[in-house]
Amino acid sequence: MDKLRVIAEETGVNVLILSAPDNIEYFTGVPSIGDGVALLIYEAKADATALYVPLLEYHRYRDILPQTVNVYAVSKSIKSTDIPVVELDWGEIIGKYKEFGKIGVDLSHQSPIYKTIYNAVGGGVVDVSDRIWKIRMIKSNDEIESISEAVKVTLRGIVAVYAGLHEGVTEASLTGLFEKTVRENGVEKLAFDPIIVFKPNNAYPHALPSKKALGSRDLVLVDVGVKVNGRCSDVTRMITWRRPSKEEKASIEAVIEALDAAIDTLKPGVKASEVYEASVKVLDRYGLKNRFIHGLGHGVGIVVHEPPYLRAGSNTILEPGMVVTVEPGVYFPGKYGVRVEELVVITKKGGRVLSRGVDKVLHAL
Repeated sequence: MDKLRVIAEETGVNVLILSAPDNIEYFTGVPSIGDGVALLIYEAKADATALYVPLLEYHRYRDILPQTVNVYAVSKSIKSTDIPVVELDWGEIIGKYKEFGKIGVDLSHQSPIYKTIYNAVGGGVVDVSDRIWKIRMIKSNDEIESISEAVKVTLRGIVAVYAGLHEGVTEASLTGLFEKTVRENGVEKLAFDPIIVFKPNNAYPHALPSKKALGSRDLVLVDVGVKVNGRCSDVTRMITWRRPSKEEKASIEAVIEALDAAIDTLKPGVKASEVYEASVKVLDRYGLKNRFIHGLGHGVGIVVHEPPYLRAGSNTILEPGMVVTVEPGVYFPGKYGVRVEELVVITKKGGRVLSRGVDKVLHAL
């Protein structure tokens, strides 16, 4: 909660009103479940924090948060004898704070009650999103440790997928094997829906595992991540099933070279766009620039996609403590796709790869 105080002081607001689930999870440390409605409100003058949640969520937050945070249940229809219930709708709750003066909100998030907040305060708000992201982009040592633990479990899941390859196995069954493995290793939540796909489905950067069976000569793209202590991992590996074609082998080698070039560029003071350009330069040399159809990477933290973004035109300056993915890929619709992804923390000396331990490309048979 000290971070809320810092944001209020630096932006000069009297009240902070946050409603995005990931912001509430970040500042409270309580996992968000789904896209439920909640309000985290900090009053600068009183140095007081209040959290408003639906009645059914009250005890989950109250049992975890310190008593210095006032937790209220919001319900106009259900009463409780042992819970402080606020019998107002969300707009009425927000409206109470209008008289406090300058109100700070995060306009970068479209939360379930984003419009309610905007309407309740009459649009006269201070956008504090840049300051929030500045704080969230720089990970603490504890956050980096949690991300590292998440990576370790993710790599165990990838090894299980590799070991589970056999004639007739489907994308869906390997996805189930990954989830079973990581949950047996203590993971309570995945960072995102796993992408474990064969040719030609891996020609789509985002694809859902299907009933498609492994081909006689195939490429398996495994893009997976989990959450540990509320922090995400995101790692991609390629697995060759029997011998890849000459073209596929050349694409894999080019992607790995592009990946290594980008990682070598990761240093404090470097623009995010420069890292992207280092990767594109390699792919262009192999005639594959036009096959790279997405950004190079993104920050990872409470959610799996967050700033900073490694992409063309990004002026974000890299700083120690940022954790980013580096994931060049090339895609040939109807044929195949190749993507390899490492998770890297920026240090004073450069990029330190957190996802070492499993080869970028695994070869089966």
